[in-house]
Amino acid sequence: MPPFNRNTAGSLAPLFNRDFRFLLAGFAIGQMLMPLQFITQILWVQHHAPEDIWLILVAFIATSRGLGALSFGLYGGALADRFDRRNLLLVVQVLQVLATIAIAALMFFSIGGIPGFTIFFLLTFLTAGLQSIDAPTRLAIVPDVLGSGLAPAGMSLNQVAGQIAMPVAMMLTGLIIDAFGFSGAYLLSALGHICAIVCIGLMSYQPTHTHRDLKPSYGFRDTLIDVRFGLNYARHHPVILWMIILLVVVMSFGYPATASLGPTWVTTVVQVEIARIGYIIMYWAIGSFIAAIVMARLASYERRGLLVGLGALLFSVSFVVFVHDHTELNAIIGNIGLGAGMTTMMVSSTILIQHLVPNEVRGRIMSIFQLNMAFAQLMTMPVALLGQWLTLPVLFPVLSLITVAAVILILITRPQLISAKVARLSAP
Repeated sequence: MPPFNRNTAGSLAPLFNRDFRFLLAGFAIGQMLMPLQFITQILWVQHHAPEDIWLILVAFIATSRGLGALSFGLYGGALADRFDRRNLLLVVQVLQVLATIAIAALMFFSIGGIPGFTIFFLLTFLTAGLQSIDAPTRLAIVPDVLGSGLAPAGMSLNQVAGQIAMPVAMMLTGLIIDAFGFSGAYLLSALGHICAIVCIGLMSYQPTHTHRDLKPSYGFRDTLIDVRFGLNYARHHPVILWMIILLVVVMSFGYPATASLGPTWVTTVVQVEIARIGYIIMYWAIGSFIAAIVMARLASYERRGLLVGLGALLFSVSFVVFVHDHTELNAIIGNIGLGAGMTTMMVSSTILIQHLVPNEVRGRIMSIFQLNMAFAQLMTMPVALLGQWLTLPVLFPVLSLITVAAVILILITRPQLISAKVARLSAP
């Protein structure tokens, strides 16, 4: 690992690290193809589900993902603190390839009805569980590879790399589905996991911290002890606790309508054709890309709590714009703000946690941090049920106003979150 000095300090300094370049490349390719999986699943269910329950079944995709993330999330963080993080990433990616092939086969043979949807949702649950192990492990390994000095810049570059190709990929999603069908498009997404396996396999990284030698085996009781320790650590740290609460609130109210049911809103309310849906959704990625560039330029910025708050406000206000009117322009402008707000919020909160949390508990805290996505996906089902009753055009504007009010309330009543800083690292 290169030393932190005047020559390497900067937003691009992590790129001098060979292992980080491989980690970054695998992550970027996977992120580029992830929307293809998500949108293909939604449109496949919309196409094959009965008309009277299609919205509920679409919502159950996110519910399955949320249950998977909730079931495996804390366990994944404990594993990341206990075992070799590089090997753990490899195992998870291999299992993701197998699960992706299975879902593509299900789509190819058009297995519908109760058996088909049951298998589909179980596989979705499994892939989300694997992702909830991958995410905290991948975040926890960055400071291992780069050191604490370059970790903020590395986190920002992760977001930049993940967003560079995503606008084009999202724009092409509808065209890919139209050309290759649901199964072909979904199978194509397996390339992301395969590339990640190759890149991680080429890393020469060796772990600097592990608990593997403490006991010859790692059982369920050990996992519970590790998870309980992580929860207690987060609960007694005010900044971490309220940052997690803020993200859970924002994502629980905002994510179901704008992301989980966003393609449904665009195709059914805004009435955009499937072949053009990628053109609308790609603006989320454009907003994320812009914010990621800004975050990379602000790699040494100290006031990360302020950026978390600004990101949450931008996301919630953009939610209002997204559902204010049923036009493509509103969807485009809203998506830009949603992507920028979410990236600003996630990158800044991740950097702040990496700074505040010691290495030996980092994986567990990151897994708790990642639970905001699990709650967001679980909230999709009640949102869909209310939407089935009230209709989406009635429900979504109400949710957007609730999100704005909740964010403002938390930021006003918990000023320690806004004032949270990371220490400035000076060159020797």
